Amino acid sequence: MTYQYFNRLQSIINEYSSTTSLVFAVIKCLCSSYSIEIIKKLEYNFSQNLNYGQILLLSTCPLYLKWYPSYYDPELFRQIPRILLSPFTEWLISCHSNSIIHCSKDVENILRRLNNALLRLIEWENVNISNQEFYNDYCRLVSKWSSLLSVILKHSSDDSNTISIKKMIAHNLYDFTLHTNVLDFMKTIPNLIPMLLQMADVQEDATQLHTYRCLGKLMSEIDIKIMANPNFVQHDQVKIELIKQNALPLLIRCIIEIEFDPIKVKPIVLEILLALSFNNDALLTLRQNINLMSTIRNLVNSTNSNKSNLQRAAEALL
Repeated sequence: MTYQYFNRLQSIINEYSSTTSLVFAVIKCLCSSYSIEIIKKLEYNFSQNLNYGQILLLSTCPLYLKWYPSYYDPELFRQIPRILLSPFTEWLISCHSNSIIHCSKDVENILRRLNNALLRLIEWENVNISNQEFYNDYCRLVSKWSSLLSVILKHSSDDSNTISIKKMIAHNLYDFTLHTNVLDFMKTIPNLIPMLLQMADVQEDATQLHTYRCLGKLMSEIDIKIMANPNFVQHDQVKIELIKQNALPLLIRCIIEIEFDPIKVKPIVLEILLALSFNNDALLTLRQNINLMSTIRNLVNSTNSNKSNLQRAAEALL
């Protein structure tokens, strides 16, 4: 038994040694002058074709580092944003935003994996290291991603490529929310929250997950109270804006899903839906949602006295 344990321990040590050597080699490649030159020579669009060398350095290497064991020295990974963040930022903000609609799969992989390497390899919240030296470029990047989000939301297609691009943008935006100082900056970006509300309706689990994570970090208590104030919603312009911002799916979830408080939350949400239902398009959306209508009918038929206010709101909506 002792011999077997020793062999297993030796195997782990050898594996760790090999992995460590490979991690060092990958970081060295990523931080080389050659990588910088490759980034600088990229075209200023997202639809370009890439060669094997570009894919290896800018996509495969960051992907490998994403799966490395997390016990390496954070300073080791700090080299990556120190060397690559500036040229990557300059390239990204110089790219034509409209070309994101035609983003190739190879470029999409680079955008996702490099974003992760530049923001997520260090668990900033768990180490005593400041990200202040990267703050300006992080803010420039998140502004660009917001611009790209605006473009892709205006693109009406729901093909698999568009859905994949939306997923990538939502994930990248979430990465920035993990940096408190960048999150504060994100809260100042006009229309970011309304755009994310539109993303909540994308039929893709990971996209919705990262979208709700972003909204959870970005929306203040005041934002939530405004959305949850029926009197506020009575104003016609507010109704129009809520519908434009695609708030209906979020409100519908508050009714359908059981974790929302049936006394404090659901009656208010039903009142908001009732106010919005005077818009024909909104009413059609509500009536076509089978789960919502079924839930409302169940609420109306309920005899639980604690739900009396909820019943009244449900009856009015039906």
